[in-house]
Amino acid sequence: MSALEGRVQPHLLPMIRGEVTELSPEAQQVLATWTIKTALMCQVFHAQEPPLVPAELFTDLYRDRAPADEMKVFCAYMMQPQYLNGPSTIEHRSMSSRNRDHTDDGQEFERWATVVTIRIGYAVLQLLATGPKGLRYEIGHGDFAPYVQPLWPVRETFSWPPLAMKRSSEFDAFADPLSKVERLFPQL
Repeated sequence: MSALEGRVQPHLLPMIRGEVTELSPEAQQVLATWTIKTALMCQVFHAQEPPLVPAELFTDLYRDRAPADEMKVFCAYMMQPQYLNGPSTIEHRSMSSRNRDHTDDGQEFERWATVVTIRIGYAVLQLLATGPKGLRYEIGHGDFAPYVQPLWPVRETFSWPPLAMKRSSEFDAFADPLSKVERLFPQL
C-alpha cells in the first residue's frame, strides 16, 4: 500500500491544492484505488457494527489492487468551508443502507450499499459500493451532476476540477446520495 501512496501523490496533491490537472485513465485508476484504501482505513479508525464496508472488500483490494466491478468512485471540487474555528482542511462522511430482499424464487438475501466521502483540501473523493457481489446498479448525483466526475470505472482523460461546491450544506447533501434514492437496488 505504500507504493500506492507514492503513485497517487502526483495526481492527488494538485487536486488537494485546487490546481487544474489532467486525469488520464491510469491516474483515475490510481485515485480510485487510493479512495477505496482510504475508505477502508477510515472504517478501521471509526469502527461500526455492522461494518460500513464489508471485510471482503479488503481482501478484494489486496488481491486485485483495483476497485471491484460493484464499485463506483467519483471526484468533485469544493471550496474549503469556514467554520467557527476556521477553515476545515479534511472531512469524512460515511453512509450505509442495508435491507433484506428475496430473489424471484423466494430466497432471502441482504442487499447493502455504502457511501464514503472524503474531502482533503479542495479534493473530494467518493466511493459507492454495493453488494452482494455481482449486483449492478446506477445511482445519479441529481442536482450535483455538474460538480461530479467519475473516476471508476475509468474513462478517457479529463480535466479536473469540475464546478465547485461552495457550502458545507452542499457537501453534506452530496455525501448522502442514498437519501434521494427511492429504490436503491435493481432486482437481481
